[in-house]
Amino acid sequence: MATPSGRGLVSHDTQKRLQRIAVYLTALLISVFTIIPVYVMVVIAIQSPATTFAGGRVNLLPTEPSLRNFLVLLGSTDTVRYFVNSLVVTLGSTVLSTTIAVAAGYGLTRFDFTGKSLAARAVLFSYMFSPIVLAIPLYVVFSTLGLLNSHFALTLALTAISAPFCIWLMWQYFQTVPIALEESAWVRGASRWRTVRDVVLPVARPGYISAAIFAFAVAWNDFTMARVVMSRDEMYTITVGASLFLDRVSIGWGETMAVSLLISIPPFLIALFLQRYLLQGFSVGGLE
Repeated sequence: MATPSGRGLVSHDTQKRLQRIAVYLTALLISVFTIIPVYVMVVIAIQSPATTFAGGRVNLLPTEPSLRNFLVLLGSTDTVRYFVNSLVVTLGSTVLSTTIAVAAGYGLTRFDFTGKSLAARAVLFSYMFSPIVLAIPLYVVFSTLGLLNSHFALTLALTAISAPFCIWLMWQYFQTVPIALEESAWVRGASRWRTVRDVVLPVARPGYISAAIFAFAVAWNDFTMARVVMSRDEMYTITVGASLFLDRVSIGWGETMAVSLLISIPPFLIALFLQRYLLQGFSVGGLE
């Protein structure tokens, strides 16, 4: 009787070990395929073209780091203007999307009305549409209203893309906030607005920070809406402006990688410092 039991124990341990090895190998492969493009981008960005392409091949060992590519971007292109445009539009869209999501999510959670669940699912369904599907209708609307080539129009367009999912996320997250907390505040004479501000929002911080991060990512990485809504070069965001560098004779791969590195820095910093809220928000808000 001991032998079969021992064999079964060994087999189970071997199976767990193999599963662990498979997980590590998968994580290693994903890390390699993720890190290599980033490494190549950074190396080309911090080297002069002469160093990068010395000897007729691409040198991927940064032997002579240089800021030459960044200086060319700052001195010969409108990178700073594009960067500022992106910041203005992204911050505006993030604030607007998050505000709408908090208000709508709280309303869907705390107020009863006919078709509430259907309305929430319709909001999420609207997020399934690709931005290119909304681009032409929004272009017609903005053209009719005379809002083309404005930060306001692009902010509204990006909000229309990110707000549905943010609303869904906040609707799910507010369901985890006990109604007893609000009732306790009401008994003590607090108004609904003060209860939301002082009781609900502090508890729901991971939820709306996650929604804000999502809205930021959508707006910062957008290319389609900015290309459709904006037609003047000085109004382009950094993603559209960076794509134009490849059409310029004076801009090469070094400068292109440098601007790509600049584009990557804000999302990286947000993910680095706010990942705890992001994980909490999506893990709890994704539950129904």
